[in-house]
Amino acid sequence: MAGLPDRKSLPDRKSLPDRRSFVSGAAAGLLCASLASAQDRLAPAQDRRAPAQDRLAIAGEPPRYDPRPLSAVPNAQAIGRRYWVPGLNEGYVPQGLTVAGNDILVAAYRSIDPRQDNGLAKVFRLARRDGRLAGSFDLPEAYGHPGGLASSGTRLFVANSGRLLALDLPASLRSGSPAIIGERRVDKTMGPSFLACEGDALWFGPFRRQGEAILYGVPLTRVFDGGSDPIGPGDASRRLPLPLLAQGATFDRSGGLWISESAGNRAGALHRLDPRSGAVLASYAAPGGIEDLGCATDGRLWAVSEAGSQRWSRWETFYPLVFEIDPGKLIAQG
Repeated sequence: MAGLPDRKSLPDRKSLPDRRSFVSGAAAGLLCASLASAQDRLAPAQDRRAPAQDRLAIAGEPPRYDPRPLSAVPNAQAIGRRYWVPGLNEGYVPQGLTVAGNDILVAAYRSIDPRQDNGLAKVFRLARRDGRLAGSFDLPEAYGHPGGLASSGTRLFVANSGRLLALDLPASLRSGSPAIIGERRVDKTMGPSFLACEGDALWFGPFRRQGEAILYGVPLTRVFDGGSDPIGPGDASRRLPLPLLAQGATFDRSGGLWISESAGNRAGALHRLDPRSGAVLASYAAPGGIEDLGCATDGRLWAVSEAGSQRWSRWETFYPLVFEIDPGKLIAQG
């Protein structure tokens, strides 16, 4: 709150406006305020949202390295609970995300250098209800850029380019170290940059800036069948076309396919795809830096953004959050 002016700064009585000038000026001011209020009521919800949001209202440990308020983001009216990405102050950059029951699992690697895209990596466990950090465990050194997570029952799958890791999730969380079930090489044609699990199939997605991108569905029985050959496109029982710049995937409760899109310091997007043909049914603007996706049992999507992590703290968008999305409140792009 600004302080009161001192007496020396007050104008003398002769310089004050007369009563008629004051009244007419006040009336004009009230008219302008009324017009502004009307315009604000007519503005889209995402435009009215104040960019200087209260950082203290976000659960988790706020970043000490960057005091900026959270950026105003598109489709803010669809965003519900928001939690700070864990490990920001230690230099972790979020990548993979999946929802496992009442938990949100986030995979992140450690780097503050824009030229370094891998490092020590962890999986963090957040309580979905309130964002409380409920545990974590390290990933093996070979998984220094864990781009995607997916879960099936008690198994957690971790993607790293050319590699797939399967973990016993409850055992990993109890011990604080990865309880490895198995590991497979993957043909880099398939990435995997991200993963999704639906029914009896594990889906592998590559990140592509140009050309053709394909999402490959591989039966879970083929993923860890004891073979030593890398998993390749020939192992896929289904293939779907992907949008370019895809960063994450998840299936909703009705079997619908959702894809996140982002690349560097630019706007992000969400795409809803037909799970049978891969045709894009609708596209929605999303926070910049959006990475992997998950879907909770209540039908809400969850996502994570790396925009505002220490590695990417110079980006215009500052939104290093794990956040909930209500699909029913999204406004599609024209």
